[in-house]
Amino acid sequence: MVSAIILAGGYATRLRPLSLTKPKALLPILGRPLLDYILDSFEKAEINDSYISLRVMADKILSYLDGKTEKITPVIEKERLGDAGPLKLISSRYNLSDDVLVVYGDIYNELDYRSLINFHERKGCDATIVGKTVEDPRRYGVLVTEGDRLIQIVEKPKNPVSNLINAGVYIFKKKLFEKIDGQSIAKDFLPKLLKDNVCISVYRYDGLWMDIGVPADYMRINLELLSLKYPRGYISSDSKISEKANLIPPYYIGSGVKIDEDVSIYNSIIGNLSNINKGVYIEQSILMSNVKVNNYSFIRDSIISDYSDLGKWVRLDSVILGDEVVLYDGVFVNKDTIILPYKEVNESVYERGKIIL
Repeated sequence: MVSAIILAGGYATRLRPLSLTKPKALLPILGRPLLDYILDSFEKAEINDSYISLRVMADKILSYLDGKTEKITPVIEKERLGDAGPLKLISSRYNLSDDVLVVYGDIYNELDYRSLINFHERKGCDATIVGKTVEDPRRYGVLVTEGDRLIQIVEKPKNPVSNLINAGVYIFKKKLFEKIDGQSIAKDFLPKLLKDNVCISVYRYDGLWMDIGVPADYMRINLELLSLKYPRGYISSDSKISEKANLIPPYYIGSGVKIDEDVSIYNSIIGNLSNINKGVYIEQSILMSNVKVNNYSFIRDSIISDYSDLGKWVRLDSVILGDEVVLYDGVFVNKDTIILPYKEVNESVYERGKIIL
């Protein structure tokens, strides 16, 4: 038997404005919160003893988990503990299994956790770390290995010695948590284990993986999954789509969506209960839940957060809107602009890269 801990207490400052109003674990991936995918993977691996560490916007995750607490136990951090501190905290409060799976609440992967657990048991090390090969490892901790054993972790190297990175998934023997002295798993805990000659095996994972660190990552994983999962498009059974709408695959149309005539949608995700009015054009974009887009507006390469309301003839290109943004009729917003939540914009934004507070 294995226990599992999801780390979901951080601020996610690099993901603003998306993370100003919702924790990363609740960001939708193809219409479902990232947390759901993690819990599904636990269930598939028959992991029945799981915990989630919370701090920032803990109330929102608690609200989401209401009714699901038979699947997972929430643990609130009273102070900032980093990503290592919660392991010690949870271990001290609960009777965990000897082996503990640790995952981050802001990483999407399709790992077979049962295969990982079997590898860990077969290798016989006190810890296992998942490694993933990426094109550019400079953003990550790079793993230096000898065969299947970890020798060193080099954080964000300018000249990486390999493309194998720390994928943010671990299995630790519970007894190791007594060695935690510091707040970082990668910078404090793992180096200490290596210094103490603790055997750490490396499980190489070749599947889909994405660290949702910045909005571009969030856009990329959604559109990549859209092409992989729904190459012919997906329409929820309770959505209402005009026969005169033009939907070009891939696309994802969520529950309760209404799409009027002469709307064109290509390579985009339309979240639950959104309303797309006549003549709107949407390309390569993500609209979250309850978004309203009025007649003849144009949206390309953009992320529109919950409950935003776009007037008629609005034009957006490579723009990010936070929750509940209102754009008046005829507003043009230039590329790389970020508009924070709850703003009303009644004049066009011609300057590129502007942040509207």
